[in-house]
Amino acid sequence: MRSFASCMKTLWAMSKPVRWRLWIKVAAGIIRIVASLGFIAASKHLVDIATKVSDASLNQGIAIFIGILVLQLVLTIFNNWWDAWCKVKSQNILRKELFGHVLSSRWSGRERYLSGDTVNRLEEDIRVTSDLLTDNIPNLLITILQLIASSAYMLTLAPNLLWVLLILMAAAVFGSKMFFKQLREIMARIRNRDSELQQLMQESLQHRVLVLTLTKVERVLEKFGWIQTDIEGETRKRLNYNAIARGFMLFGFQAGHAVAFLWGIFGISAGTVTYGMMTAFLQLVGRVQGPIASLSGQVPAFIRALTSIERLMDLAELEEEPQGENIHLPGAPEVVVSNLTYAYPGAIRPVLKDFSCRFEGGTFSVISGPTGIGKSTLINLILGLLEPTKGSVTVAGHPAGSAIRSNFMYVPQGNSLLSGTIRSNLLLAAPEATEDQIKEVLSLAMCNFVNDLHDGLETRCGEIGSGLSEGQAQRIAVARALLHPGGVLILDESTSALDAATESALLKNLHERYHGEKTIIFISHREAAIRFADSVISL
Repeated sequence: MRSFASCMKTLWAMSKPVRWRLWIKVAAGIIRIVASLGFIAASKHLVDIATKVSDASLNQGIAIFIGILVLQLVLTIFNNWWDAWCKVKSQNILRKELFGHVLSSRWSGRERYLSGDTVNRLEEDIRVTSDLLTDNIPNLLITILQLIASSAYMLTLAPNLLWVLLILMAAAVFGSKMFFKQLREIMARIRNRDSELQQLMQESLQHRVLVLTLTKVERVLEKFGWIQTDIEGETRKRLNYNAIARGFMLFGFQAGHAVAFLWGIFGISAGTVTYGMMTAFLQLVGRVQGPIASLSGQVPAFIRALTSIERLMDLAELEEEPQGENIHLPGAPEVVVSNLTYAYPGAIRPVLKDFSCRFEGGTFSVISGPTGIGKSTLINLILGLLEPTKGSVTVAGHPAGSAIRSNFMYVPQGNSLLSGTIRSNLLLAAPEATEDQIKEVLSLAMCNFVNDLHDGLETRCGEIGSGLSEGQAQRIAVARALLHPGGVLILDESTSALDAATESALLKNLHERYHGEKTIIFISHREAAIRFADSVISL
């Protein structure tokens, strides 16, 4: 559990883009406080006129009363509109910044946070934190000001009544907030289990065929039920604590109203209190007790937000990949791997040890070797996604990294299509690509089947390319990579789902079109790729 000070420091940094909006809300809140106290004074004034305590003009009193009512209405409408707008802006700004940071963080190959957990943090925890920024904290400041202003007003009417009310409410608040630490721990457990539930749903939906054939729906639902049961148990504890806290607060409210009412009754009986003052007493009780109750009610929201801030801090502390100015490398760059050693974090043995090789510019090289030997790890090191434990990788003399990554045309292993149309998937690599360029790469990648689809390039595919066969998805991924400008083409098992004839035709197209113009690095076990290779590197 992080310190309160560190959470507040992070929250202050998060508030920077929306601070001016929050100050507008506070200013509007101050005007509302003045208007509400003016309403109490106008009510007292009207009652005093009606009971002949005051001989002021009734019509003038009514006009002031109605004017304040209209002002309160306008302020309430503006406050609701401004609140909603601030929340949307705050959530969008925070989510975009943190999402960008996560995407730009250093990739280790063994990610610390699962995608479902990360999405849960970016959605729910940002919503909770944004609510704290745009709602709870400004309202807290407004509430404190309202308490001070209302107390000052009551002090002028009945100072002894004020102290009795404050003592009653302070005792109620103290009694309701004895469980701060327990509530914070419970909220942390609930949020973590929420993340596990989202991860389970996300993975089960993404791999629905696997669930239906191997895992079985009943097993997934059984695990789903266990997590839900844990969440329900923790929620029940939280509700129990909150019920006790609300009991204290209700006692304070009822006692305060009873004291104010009886105070007015005895005052009227003794002739020291007018009916107008009685009206003001009853309204001011709410104005004094309301802020105290509001302050008390902010505590559960504040505890929940502290948990969310901690979870967002975890993401914000992910190490960002060093960013440099993009370097464009002309022609077909040479890739040199020198005395390379790499071990994944926490691993006992390195995946690669003192490995060296050279991919000469313009050549077609095949990397082969048994599964798990480190072929894909080598590609990730060449792309600069991983940092060598020892040794180096250079591309045209430049160290591998983000600055030169734009020079790679990359087809990752497995199905890498995103949800959307075939066209949108292709344009990820080159948003400005022309129709002629799209047709050319589709032909090179043996994607003529696209023309036979009912919607052609506008055919939609689901997550991970669902709706297309694995072989079709692989070929579209190859076409997408070919659209991207760059001098090094890397294919990681990119023909594994193709039949022999289609694979041979695709490789022939790549060899004829790009041999000598691009440096081609192909991970493959298959004989077809080796036939076109200038060199074969075995791991």
